[in-house]
Amino acid sequence: MKILDRYMLSELLMLFGLGMAALVIIGTIDLVFSLIDMFVNNGVPFPVVFKILIFKIPAIMVLFFPMAVLFAVAITLIRMITASEITALRAGGLSLLRITAPIVGAGVLAACLSFANNDLLTPWANAVSDGLIDKAVLKKPLTDILENTFFRESESRYFYIRRIDRRTDVMEDIAVYELTNNFPRVITAKRAYWDGSEWRLENGIIHKYDEQGVLSYQGNFAQLSLNIGRSFYNYYKSQKTPSEMSTQELRGRIAELRSSGVATSALQTAYHLKYSMPAACLIFALVGTALLLLALGHGRDVWSVVVAVILALLSVGFYFFLMAAFRAWGRGGMVTPFWAAWSPNFIYGSLAAGIIGVRNFSKGGG
Repeated sequence: MKILDRYMLSELLMLFGLGMAALVIIGTIDLVFSLIDMFVNNGVPFPVVFKILIFKIPAIMVLFFPMAVLFAVAITLIRMITASEITALRAGGLSLLRITAPIVGAGVLAACLSFANNDLLTPWANAVSDGLIDKAVLKKPLTDILENTFFRESESRYFYIRRIDRRTDVMEDIAVYELTNNFPRVITAKRAYWDGSEWRLENGIIHKYDEQGVLSYQGNFAQLSLNIGRSFYNYYKSQKTPSEMSTQELRGRIAELRSSGVATSALQTAYHLKYSMPAACLIFALVGTALLLLALGHGRDVWSVVVAVILALLSVGFYFFLMAAFRAWGRGGMVTPFWAAWSPNFIYGSLAAGIIGVRNFSKGGG
C-alpha cells in the first residue's frame, strides 16, 4: 500500500468512526425517550431497558453507514483541498482517479461492514429486542388462531379461516365480518398472509348491505390490505419480519410463498434492499468526492465549503426520498423488486462517476 493510500485511509476511517458514533447518538435520542417512559411508567427494570437500547443500535446503524461515509469523505477532501494537497498531488503527476482510489476502497470496506451488520447482526438483535419488549411491556399471550373457528380481532371485526398452512403461514378461505354504523360488511378471500406490517387478502369479494339488509354492493379484488390490532399481531411474532431475517432466510421465505402461489413483491424488494443499502456506502463515497470536487474546484474560500456541505446534505435527503418512493413502488408491484431497491444507487452512482470523470479529464489527468 502506497503512502497516499495509508494516509487517506487512516483519515477516512477515523472520521467514519467519529461520524458513525455521532449519528448513532442522535438516532437513539427518540428511542431513549420511549425507553425512559418504559422504565418510569411501565415498571420495566432498568437492566432490561438498557438491553433493549443496546440491541436496537444495529438496526439504527443500517441507515447511518452511508451518511457516515459521506461525512468522512467530505471532511477529508475539504481539508486536503483547502490545504492545497490535491493541487500538490496533481502537480506530482497523479490523476484525480488515482487520488480518489483510497476513497473508493474505503467505500467498499464500509459496504462490507454494513452488509455484515445488516445481514448477521441486525436480524438477531431485532429479534432479541422485540422479544424483550413483548415480554416486559406488552405481557400479552399470543392469540390462538384455530382453523374452522370464528374469532374476534377487535371490537368491530371478526375472522374465520378454513385452513392455515403452518409451514408458510398462508391462510386459505377467509371470511372477515366487520361491524359498521348500519349493516355489517363481509369480505371473503381465497387466501391471505402477513407481509410484515399488515394482512394481505387475495382473490376476494367485498359485500355491503343497505339498511334493510339487502345486498347493495358486491365487488371483486385481486389484493386487499388490512391493518390489524396489536393482540392479533402477536400471533405472527413466531414468524420473522424481513428486518429479522438474513438474506438466506428471506430467500427461503420467498421461495416457500412462491410455491404456494402468493405474491412476494414486498419481500423481494426487502431482499434486494439488504444488498443495495450496504452498496450505498460506495455510492456516497463517490457522491461526496464528486460534490467536493465540483464545489471546491474553482476556489478554496469559506463559501465554497458551505456550498459543498449544503449540497452533500441535500443529496442525502433526496437519496432517501428516492429510496422510499422506489421501495413503495416495488412493494406495490409498479416497479420490479430489483429496480425498486437499486434505482437510487444507479442514479446517484452514474451522476457521481460522470462528474469525477469530467473533472479528471478537464484537468489533464487520465
